[in-house]
Amino acid sequence: MNRFLFFVILLVLFSCQEKSKESKNNSDQKTIEQDTIPKIELKKLDSISIDPKWGNKLSEKEIKSIFNKRVKMRFDIEHPIHQAYSYTDESGKYYLVLSLSEYILETDGKNDTLNDKLQSLYLTNKDNRLKKKSSISDEIDKDWESSISFWNKYSEFSDLDKDGLVDLILVYGTTGQDMYADGRMKIMIYHNKRRITIRHQNSEYGGRLTKINGQFYGLPLEIQKAVKEKMKLMTANKHAIFSKGWEQRMAKEATDLQD
Repeated sequence: MNRFLFFVILLVLFSCQEKSKESKNNSDQKTIEQDTIPKIELKKLDSISIDPKWGNKLSEKEIKSIFNKRVKMRFDIEHPIHQAYSYTDESGKYYLVLSLSEYILETDGKNDTLNDKLQSLYLTNKDNRLKKKSSISDEIDKDWESSISFWNKYSEFSDLDKDGLVDLILVYGTTGQDMYADGRMKIMIYHNKRRITIRHQNSEYGGRLTKINGQFYGLPLEIQKAVKEKMKLMTANKHAIFSKGWEQRMAKEATDLQD
């Protein structure tokens, strides 16, 4: 009987040790995964990622030369040009112009320079003639938002589906009293003459809402994957708070994510 109890105790101790090892391994694995997630800090001067073989970010001198007063008036560029990019692929030459409007917000006796409006202009350049391809214009809701800006660390120019045509993913968002926790975010995917949008409203207390254009799921899988990876990075860096199970629901092609 004593021998039986001895063996039972040994089995229990062995089982506990194995569970402890497994728990430690899982904890170590989570730590490793967390450490491999890129830390992203969004800054106004961030540049959009672009492969030099496709194009480049324009210098101040190039911006002033190409987008003179007459061109600004023609395309209703209302705010100071923040950045501009040029690229060429098999379909032609293109420009992306980003503009921001600044304002002063006084808080606790200090003045902060923030952005209350933005514009994006996507142009084609054929035979030195500029033509508008697409544009966006947005501004803060002054009741609960404090600033709006382009999230260039999440944006990119890249031929994701290897068809010889550049795909543009452009992201911008807002901040509020709780910074990103109560802001909103917008992802725009430009592919084959289409602009497909994902809109998201953050919230720490429920009310999170993500609207996905149904055409997103018709995009090449490489582009869908790239966008989802950006959404994961936004979550890891606390720039976005998506509803629970959003990855599984997107795998089922959901267009409304909310809780």
